[in-house]
Amino acid sequence: MEQFRIATVGIEAKDLTVLKSLINLVTGSKGASWQHVEDPAQAQVAFLGHLPKARIDALVAELTPRVLLVYCCSRGEAPPEGVEVIGHCPPRASELSQILTRVRPAAAPPAPASEPPPAVEIFEPDRCLAGAIHALLPRLLIDQPLLVAAPDAPPLLLDIHAGVRSAHADPSWFTRQDPWRVDVAACLLSTDGSAAKLAECRRYPAHPYPAVRFWGILGASAGRPSREIARAAALGLKRPPDFKTLPHLDWHPRLAGAMLDQRESVAHWSVVADRPVGEVIDFLNACAAVGLVRT
Repeated sequence: MEQFRIATVGIEAKDLTVLKSLINLVTGSKGASWQHVEDPAQAQVAFLGHLPKARIDALVAELTPRVLLVYCCSRGEAPPEGVEVIGHCPPRASELSQILTRVRPAAAPPAPASEPPPAVEIFEPDRCLAGAIHALLPRLLIDQPLLVAAPDAPPLLLDIHAGVRSAHADPSWFTRQDPWRVDVAACLLSTDGSAAKLAECRRYPAHPYPAVRFWGILGASAGRPSREIARAAALGLKRPPDFKTLPHLDWHPRLAGAMLDQRESVAHWSVVADRPVGEVIDFLNACAAVGLVRT
């Protein structure tokens, strides 16, 4: 595999994080890898942030034309001479691709044979609390409620009337993720709850059952992809979740809108959402559980 050697000088930490994610995406699409080198003299491309003009002039004199220098400046700022100029930082993926197309990557050093890639831990939705609830529902009779008791959490009630399933519980079940991360073996799911407990749950507003399925899977997965998500090279959404009825985080609607009618890698969607990959995986697991993911 070929490898790009890339340096950064003067790029702010928040921009550097996004830039590295974009480089991962672009080099991967080219079937190459990349190495972040500290010394720009050892690089093929060096991205420059806001630096004193004297520093840039010294880099130009020392490195060009052997190293392609790319200056990521603010709009309206006078660009220095001898460098490529992009009017914002970090560059867009399309701009980054064009820059790397002009550079011939070097042969990457062979990977150590004794270091196999770490195995990805797969999330099994059927083995979490939300999965256990979902497995019981088809066996329940009409008007037979299901009461869920979990450690350190108030009771959760699944009411079933004429086939319509609704959930009643303390709001913490739909605002916090930790109740859904409990060991399902430590939970009690019963259909013979006391009248007092049923009344306690029913005093809370009803949530549609998909709210339990969506939020429960999102809370339980803890950054681990389900098999459907793990095996997909690119994915998107068939339609957005119904955020009027489903519990969600503030950034979920923005990401869902971007994922309609296009498929990209999880790493790409992490950059779009500006959230850690694990959080994006939790969202995708939840969307897959309610049938919204397109692979």
